[in-house]
Amino acid sequence: MCCFLRLAALTESLENRTPSEQRTLIGETLYPLVELLEPLFAPKIRGMLLELPRTQIFRCIESPGYLRQKVNEASDVLVDWYPQQMKLDEQEAKKFRAVMIFSKL
Repeated sequence: MCCFLRLAALTESLENRTPSEQRTLIGETLYPLVELLEPLFAPKIRGMLLELPRTQIFRCIESPGYLRQKVNEASDVLVDWYPQQMKLDEQEAKKFRAVMIFSKL
């Protein structure tokens, strides 16, 4: 579906919804787009993107370049966050970072 049509359908379906339902619908629209760019961290990155102002979220949906920029920014944050969360030792953390950097090439 064209990005413009996807956004138009989404904004129409958001009418008369609770904020929680709106967040769910927006997240369901974002997820497959994010998953194409960063499958390993798609759930976490989608959550990070949902914290953006709605205008930026909609721009992510309608602009593949902008989405890629925001996914890359989130991925950069996760490269440092994930090893700490998983309590990886220094060598494992370096391997993880190398894999993440290589996957962006």
